Amino acid sequence: MESVIEPHPSSELKPSAEQAAVPLFIVSIWRAGSSLLLALLNKHPQVALTFEADLVLLRPIFRMPFTANWAARWELWNQAFRRHGLDPEVASGICDFHSAFVAVHQKYARGKGAMIWGDKSPNYYNRLEMLAREFPGARFIIVWRDPAATANAIERGAQAGAPYFRRRGTKLRSLIGYEVMKQQRDRLPSLGAEVCEVNYEDLTQNTAAVMQKVCAFLRIPFDDELANLRGADRSTVYAGEQHALLRGDKIVAGPRPDVLDPGFRSKVAQYVNWWRCKYEGAWPEFPRAGVGNQPLPNCFQRVWDRLRYLVLQAVDRLRVLAFCFSPTSLVLKHRRQKYGAEPSRIHGGQSVKAATQSLGVSD
Repeated sequence: MESVIEPHPSSELKPSAEQAAVPLFIVSIWRAGSSLLLALLNKHPQVALTFEADLVLLRPIFRMPFTANWAARWELWNQAFRRHGLDPEVASGICDFHSAFVAVHQKYARGKGAMIWGDKSPNYYNRLEMLAREFPGARFIIVWRDPAATANAIERGAQAGAPYFRRRGTKLRSLIGYEVMKQQRDRLPSLGAEVCEVNYEDLTQNTAAVMQKVCAFLRIPFDDELANLRGADRSTVYAGEQHALLRGDKIVAGPRPDVLDPGFRSKVAQYVNWWRCKYEGAWPEFPRAGVGNQPLPNCFQRVWDRLRYLVLQAVDRLRVLAFCFSPTSLVLKHRRQKYGAEPSRIHGGQSVKAATQSLGVSD
């Protein structure tokens, strides 16, 4: 499963013009370690990726005639401009998704003097093929984690009060989505995309070796400082207890408090055994110790779980469409109702009013 990366002479360790012309995407399932990798990698002077800017999710806006307010909608969605210190003027005159994505993400990278640009988001796990077709030659770093540990982290996030992880079916999304990401990842090379794969367990336990591998993939020099969180920029990360470890200076390895209910843990073990049979033991790499004698999920269970997953996916996409195409006044009203009266809080802590005033959005 691991990518084989040949080392390059130090004199060649710099992004070429071709590499700088295409985006880099860091993708994982939620709570699987992509944020940690981003925090470490963004310490490199030649790398500046956005943190879950997620413009890709709002791509439907660009398919309709009225795209002039896409930047304002994006800011309402997750405060991408404010979190990344970007001037909304960068969006002026742009009315197509491809140009908008390139302009904003390259602008963020140039602001840090970096050549490597792109986005890190777990919400792209089922959009890998779409991104590879939209951006020919794009590069992907896929972060894997033990599915049970991922589900446990999602549950811990929900118990810490994170609304995103308290949604119905989030753990099922992560479990079925794990193989969806695997299937899409396997098709990336045929689409001309370059892929590097890392494991969260290796990243936390042998950070320097993993970061050396990532730097070789990106053809940039490795520095020992990339193996720790000291001085990492966490300013674009959402507020919330679920990111407490990321805000510290110590990379925490080893098991976390187990809050996952036994029933779902058993389901995860069954699927891991099924995948090990299906992929002839090559995937998933973790857990390496095995998952015991859990039976394989039967055909009915797999079909039922996949149907539930597809329904959840459809609901998610309907919500995005509603957000994209509802009148601005209704979107603002919904945001204020969801996050409370002014000063309401959206994601990272800014008010609804503050999140939109610079873009000229009003009731």
